Amino acid sequence: MSRLDNIINTTGLHSDAELQKQNNQVPETSKEPLQRYLLHLFAAIGMSLLLFWGAWLRYLAVAATESSEPTRYRCYAVAFWKGISRVSPGCSFIKMNTSAAVLIHQMQLWGFPGFLVKLVEFQSSTSPLHALPHEYPLLAIIPFTLVAFVSTKWYFVAFAIMMACVAGVVYFLLKRHKATGAALAFAFYLVIGSWATALARFDLIPAALTIGTVILAERAKWRWAFALLALATLLKFYALVLILPIFIAQQRQFGGSKWYARHRWDGIMMFVFVCMVMTVFSLVLSVDGTLGPLSYFSDRPIQVESFPAGVLWIASFIGYSLGFDYSFGSGNVLSPVSSQVSLAFTLCFILGLLAVYWLQWRGRLSLALTCLLTLLVVIVTGKVFSPQYLIWVTPFVAYVGKSNWKWLVSWGSVGLLTTFIYPHIYTVASATPGVISVGQVPEFYPSVLARGFLILAIIGFIYWMNGDGEKLPGIQENLPLTQIRL
Repeated sequence: MSRLDNIINTTGLHSDAELQKQNNQVPETSKEPLQRYLLHLFAAIGMSLLLFWGAWLRYLAVAATESSEPTRYRCYAVAFWKGISRVSPGCSFIKMNTSAAVLIHQMQLWGFPGFLVKLVEFQSSTSPLHALPHEYPLLAIIPFTLVAFVSTKWYFVAFAIMMACVAGVVYFLLKRHKATGAALAFAFYLVIGSWATALARFDLIPAALTIGTVILAERAKWRWAFALLALATLLKFYALVLILPIFIAQQRQFGGSKWYARHRWDGIMMFVFVCMVMTVFSLVLSVDGTLGPLSYFSDRPIQVESFPAGVLWIASFIGYSLGFDYSFGSGNVLSPVSSQVSLAFTLCFILGLLAVYWLQWRGRLSLALTCLLTLLVVIVTGKVFSPQYLIWVTPFVAYVGKSNWKWLVSWGSVGLLTTFIYPHIYTVASATPGVISVGQVPEFYPSVLARGFLILAIIGFIYWMNGDGEKLPGIQENLPLTQIRL
């Protein structure tokens, strides 16, 4: 009878009441993840709308001329697939910069074999598949082409939507693999510092690949990490500077194994393989177009918005005149001491990177913080500083600092100064009669110098706080925010 009572007690009214109570509670618990997901979705959509607003205002300001980056991207796509003879009149910059005559002449002077000279002659940019972008590697054609099926007047909208999707991917990537604070910080930094550039440039794609590289490397998936880094490098060359931090992290993990062990070199071999395959393919299409970006950057003068340009502006007060010109798609500065300043910043670039790599090798820096410092050194010492360069750094700042107020204040200030410079001061300069360069606006160089010194302060503070600290945990450990010193 007691057994029957037990059965009745477990199936009777009391049990039904408990089951009903449990059933009523299930939807409440299941709604919580859904609500959080919807909140993050709304945050990502809000971020995208704000970024589209900024990019659209700037797009209208330049009246969709060749000064607009999306317009240039479409020109590159049309020139590559159809030849430069099929591009519109607004793409005249391609015709002016796509000529292999100088390269052919140099090859003949250097005594290259005749079949190589004929190969270059055969690769006429007027034919399809031979006109490569003169400032980007071949792989950049892919994002330019993905939305090229739309008409010219809708290309910007389609391209901005594609970049908004990439920004959303990075947002949820940070949320999943780091923290909610990192995702929200990414949205904040992107809106504050890249309001007019995030959706009008393709830099979000290599930025997504590089932060993906770090996430994979922290999980010791080295071959995939180096493959993503290779793709990022083949989109924009800046990512190449991250190869040493990733390689050092791999070597430190396998420090106990023999130096020639395959697992110590399989990542770098993957990187070389991917780069070699794409480079050979690019050379087959156009030798001039493949080598063009290298000479493009080496020949560029000091760009008007760079930190070295601010130093030249200071030098103008002690007798060294400052001139302006427009070349290589940007405003530049000319000064009698340009070469000396450029050399000094090149030395700072080398020494800064060596210091970062040394701290990482000694175990004083995490991989993500090393990559962040590397990029900061690159952008503050380089002779070119375009506003979209902040996009390269933003995912790493969010990944390292998350919602730490020190990072929000410091890097938020860098972002505000960048947005003040571009598009605000650029718009003022274009609307002011007699102004031929943005560098002539009184507020411009104080803002450039303030931004540069703020980035230097961030770099120096991280050096100081981590130079003599305790060794950080291994590569696969997630470091708490208190161990990342800023």
